[in-house]
Amino acid sequence: MTNGTQRHQEIPVLRDHIEKQNKGNNSSQKHLYVYDKAVTDFVWWDRQKRHANYMISMLKENSIATLVESIPFDSRHEINTGVEAYSVYENKGIKFNVVDYRDPETGKLHRFVTTLPMTINPGTIAMLYFKRWTIEKTFNNTKTRCSSF
Repeated sequence: MTNGTQRHQEIPVLRDHIEKQNKGNNSSQKHLYVYDKAVTDFVWWDRQKRHANYMISMLKENSIATLVESIPFDSRHEINTGVEAYSVYENKGIKFNVVDYRDPETGKLHRFVTTLPMTINPGTIAMLYFKRWTIEKTFNNTKTRCSSF
């Protein structure tokens, strides 16, 4: 347990669900999982690409990775506002993409990691993670309000 919650138990349950889904996976279906940074596992997620399972998460501050190459993107496109860099990184032979996004309102730098193909706009990746964060915050606020009645 951390912070009085049982969040760590969500990870094995979801992994089990994904592995079961993979056994009967329809290859035409793709799945996107937008995760908390606590569950980033590059080796496992690299294997998931074979099943059209992709992930987006926040890059952990202590992640060790080597820059491989920059990914070109249209910095003038509105969706990419705030994106400072889009790059391929590598960790122990596993390649993944990283979006460096600076929030235009707060000036805070966020680093998103994804296994999505590099053809996806980096601003779309940032937006999807922030949508996940909004949903989680709303759920937590609702849960807190409901438990106080």
